Amino acid sequence: MCARSQIIITMAIVGLFASGCNQSRALTTPGTATSGWTQPGAVAPQTAQLDDLGRRASALDADNRDLHTELARTDQQNQLLKQELTLVREQLAKLTSQARETELAKQEADKQVEALQASVTRGGGAILKANNSLKDSLQLIKIAGLDVRQDGDVIRIEVPADQLFQSGTGQLLPAGSNLLDQVATSLNQSYRGHMIGIEGYTDNASVIAGSSHQLTTVQASAVLDHLIRRNQFPESQLLVVGQGANHPRASNATPAGRAKNRRIEFVVYPETAQ
Repeated sequence: MCARSQIIITMAIVGLFASGCNQSRALTTPGTATSGWTQPGAVAPQTAQLDDLGRRASALDADNRDLHTELARTDQQNQLLKQELTLVREQLAKLTSQARETELAKQEADKQVEALQASVTRGGGAILKANNSLKDSLQLIKIAGLDVRQDGDVIRIEVPADQLFQSGTGQLLPAGSNLLDQVATSLNQSYRGHMIGIEGYTDNASVIAGSSHQLTTVQASAVLDHLIRRNQFPESQLLVVGQGANHPRASNATPAGRAKNRRIEFVVYPETAQ
């Protein structure tokens, strides 16, 4: 029983005793000795009052317990709301960071495109000269298992990235190095001195780290390094572009389509570097 109920009962008992004493004095005959006898009918109202006070005290106790239960439930709901708010803030911070990374990657890709366009006119200090006979040289390039096609004024040699790199990385496989040696030999034999772009592409799936533009730039740069270091290509003859998931060759809805989109394309330009 709570302190408030105990106080109410105590006050009621004191009141009842005081009332009983007054009634006893009223029943005593003046001038005679007090007999100590009280009219029997006076006990019943006092007992009824005590019972009524007890019921009120019990009701107050029940109300008090209900209030404590409701307070505990409210505290629990507040804790859940705080946890949900913290989670929402963390997700918002993550999305903001991803949006920033995407914007930075886009800016980097724009810079690379601008650099490529500038390099087509003048690459690495070498003056570029047009060679209009390039279209007639298409039949000279034949590499088993690779797609070689003409695209406007350029020739594209497509190499699956899965045959060159460990999945989702720019780490060349041993078999990938041998395949690049074959491509380099064909380029030297058929298009010696021509400007060659190395373009990296991937699918729209998530990469292990960074963005798709970063991954394709790293892969294209690894190919450039291989051609310079191992195949003695002049650096001024090569261009690098990371296209990310742009310009897919097939639908990304199937595994085969995604594999088709993960590729390195060698782009042979009509211009030569001198």
